[in-house]
Amino acid sequence: MSDKTQHSLGTRLRNYFLAGILVTAPAAITFWLTWRVITFIDDRITPMIPPGWNPESYLPFGIPGLGLIVAVLFLVLVGFLAAGYIGRLVMGMGERLVARVPVVRSVYSWTKQVFETVLSQSSSAFREVVLIEYPRRGCWAVGFITGETVGEVQSLTADTVYNVFIPATPNPTTGFLLFLPREEVYHLDLTVEEGIKLVISGGIVVPDHDLETTEEGQLSGAEAAKAQVEAYARKTIRRRRKDKPQKTRAGFITRLRNYFFAGILVTAPLAITIWLASEFVSFVDSNVVRYIPARWNPETYLPFSLPGLGVLVVVVGLILVGFLTAGFLGRSLVASGERLLARMPVIRSLYSAVKQILETVFKEQSQAFREVVLLEYPRADCWALGFITGSAEVGIQELTPDDTVNIFLPTTPNPTSGFLLFLPRGEVRALTMTVEEGIKMVVSGGIVTPPDRRPAVVGEGDAGSQTPPIAHSG
Repeated sequence: MSDKTQHSLGTRLRNYFLAGILVTAPAAITFWLTWRVITFIDDRITPMIPPGWNPESYLPFGIPGLGLIVAVLFLVLVGFLAAGYIGRLVMGMGERLVARVPVVRSVYSWTKQVFETVLSQSSSAFREVVLIEYPRRGCWAVGFITGETVGEVQSLTADTVYNVFIPATPNPTTGFLLFLPREEVYHLDLTVEEGIKLVISGGIVVPDHDLETTEEGQLSGAEAAKAQVEAYARKTIRRRRKDKPQKTRAGFITRLRNYFFAGILVTAPLAITIWLASEFVSFVDSNVVRYIPARWNPETYLPFSLPGLGVLVVVVGLILVGFLTAGFLGRSLVASGERLLARMPVIRSLYSAVKQILETVFKEQSQAFREVVLLEYPRADCWALGFITGSAEVGIQELTPDDTVNIFLPTTPNPTSGFLLFLPRGEVRALTMTVEEGIKMVVSGGIVTPPDRRPAVVGEGDAGSQTPPIAHSG
């Protein structure tokens, strides 16, 4: 057999191998992910089904997807009950009860607001893919519109501003929330699914769309985006006209779908809140209860465990430590301990940094994370939310304009990471929203927008009009 024949056979075998991967891998990955979701739900739902109602009690084999079916039926039933007077009354009582718990009420409030906005039929959150110039002019990125900016953020920027979430690659669950004028947002003829595929693949998976051209040739820039929007609108109108006669026939299915989404809206915020609270309590309990002496541990005498015992011990312990360190003996012990830590090379640096951060955050006159601002990032006419953490260090102040402030720019939806920026105070716009409201807006990707609390201007224009926009500093 000649070298040419061997090379041809090897090439064909390699092509067959790659073709086999191309055929089997998507189906295998899809099946695996689906199976993982079904198994995850089944493992948590099926054990809660009473034996008298569980068909697996009578059958010699398990039923894959039983938990998923039960979960869907349960959500539909909850949505149906919540639509009535009794359901609304029970929900109101439950929400008033949750509103009395300090931390839980905040988690429940913003979670519910996010679900209400996303599941609303008229919501445009994450339903439109756009192209924007980011992070500078002439450099483009794909984003998702999460809503139209309202309130004081709107008044401090252009006439009409969109909330745009810019996802990271290949993990679109994190990114940045930006506010851009309508004329700088170019709409694409892509579904959200196609846009996410494009981002996750790093540009490898490109949707196959026919771009419209004019007599002069290929369109570019805003004209191409406009042509795509017009083509998408025409296809949408045709699709709606074709589907119009089927509207009456889908009435029952539509009601079931609405009940299903209503069930999610009722149960999801409460379930997420309870899950987060239980995870926190379990984490503290598992790391604290085991250090309680047996004679002081009530679980030694009781036939059951006490959820939250570790949290209670931590709270009482912190109060006791604070009480003791307020006296002369306590201050002397703390000073002796700090002198001991100061002699350890690496530990002293870590302790010093952590102590300085906590003292800055918790002291009463501190402004760290107590002011939400609007800044132009990463370029002019593109806005982002930030949090002032204090005045810039002396060395930085000498190299920058006067009154430079430290600004933490968080990522979305994880505000625990981001960038530290130094900007002149004159280039940032102070907002009246609280830090909690600012974090909600960042976490939700702009879906949750806080109310505008600025005082009304009396005697200028219509009664109750808001303060006029601040002029652009550039």
